[in-house]
Amino acid sequence: MDTFGERFKSIRLSKDLTQEQLINEFNAKYGYAFTKGTISQYENNRRTPGMIVIKQFVDYFNVSIDYLLANDLHVIKDIGQKYPLYNDDKSIDIKEIFNLIKSLSEEGTIDLEEKVINEEQRKILLNGLDVILGLIEKEIN
Repeated sequence: MDTFGERFKSIRLSKDLTQEQLINEFNAKYGYAFTKGTISQYENNRRTPGMIVIKQFVDYFNVSIDYLLANDLHVIKDIGQKYPLYNDDKSIDIKEIFNLIKSLSEEGTIDLEEKVINEEQRKILLNGLDVILGLIEKEIN
């Protein structure tokens, strides 16, 4: 996902929202009169909202502004293909980390600071993992 529109649509879908549901909730919360056409233009990169609206989408979707604007490649480039496991030559493949976390979140519970994450948090985690793995694969290929 290289563009705002692709990321915007991906976030909407990860939250199981139709365009209609999104505009109804967003318009009610922030006092706008967006239409499905406006959302479609955002998702198809024909139009980009202003910074105030972007900040409100960040709040609404509960994501970072860098994430929404698809500005996370700089972070992924720093990770590289391998992630050091120890201070020596041992390392673990990033796909192994991804698969381990994904299987834990699909099959069991994950504790975060001694609190079990809920279903919405689990979906956010899985969506984030998919995005990160896709970005890593794109950078190394």
